[in-house]
Amino acid sequence: FRGITDRLPVILGGIVLALLVISLMEPSLVRTVTVDQRARDFLVVVDTSRSMRHDANVKRDSVELRYERRAGTFASNVDDPNKLPLLARYELARESLLSFLEQRKAQDRVGMIYFNDNVFTMSAPTTNIDFVTEQLGSMDEYVNWGTDIALAMQSGLNLLERYPDQNKKAVILLTDAEAAYTKEVEEQLARVASMGISFYLLWITTDEKNMANEEITKFLDYARSVGTVIILENLDSRNLEDSLRDIGMLEDYSYKEEKRQRLDLSQPFLDAAR
Repeated sequence: FRGITDRLPVILGGIVLALLVISLMEPSLVRTVTVDQRARDFLVVVDTSRSMRHDANVKRDSVELRYERRAGTFASNVDDPNKLPLLARYELARESLLSFLEQRKAQDRVGMIYFNDNVFTMSAPTTNIDFVTEQLGSMDEYVNWGTDIALAMQSGLNLLERYPDQNKKAVILLTDAEAAYTKEVEEQLARVASMGISFYLLWITTDEKNMANEEITKFLDYARSVGTVIILENLDSRNLEDSLRDIGMLEDYSYKEEKRQRLDLSQPFLDAAR
């Protein structure tokens, strides 16, 4: 017994040293917990083709704009675009998107793409909504040329894949294009379905019945098969903003999300060594 007592300081010292070594190794335990989540990743794909300069049936002096217009008319340049009596489609789109961004929650991420014949990534998905808002101020510079929806959708879905997150995702495509069904468009809409993403098509038109020929109807039907189609006939100062607000409300449902939590085990060992 006396021999053990004599060796006790050495034994205790060894135990303390072992505890300190374990503490320095920063042992940890990872556990999975399920939490309620409402955050969303919204990707807004905005048509900035030349036709978005078309007049909407909204007088300029009836709406308080947050950005001045810098692009001319659909047909020609003008000395002072802000003196044009009617607002352009892209101006109403911009104002509506500003309101949509203001309604986002702190955890939401928003990405934004402009497209015509080319695609312009204005923002990858980010919680920095102020940065996305700033990009809307430059929309005038991009409102030109034609429309390539397939390329825009391909670029947008690639962007979501490059910036993964556990948030539920929704793609909002805003266009006034007389879009015909094509194999390329079908492929991108099929990707939306396979990725489990909510999809909303906001289609601006002046006359749905006369504009919707067989090819356009096929495009709209295919879009409906993977998501929701909202037809904005005779764009005004409210219908687009209301539609975007409704999308935000539709996507504001809670869902279960698994998150991994790391528990630091080094402190208990350090406390025991003390």
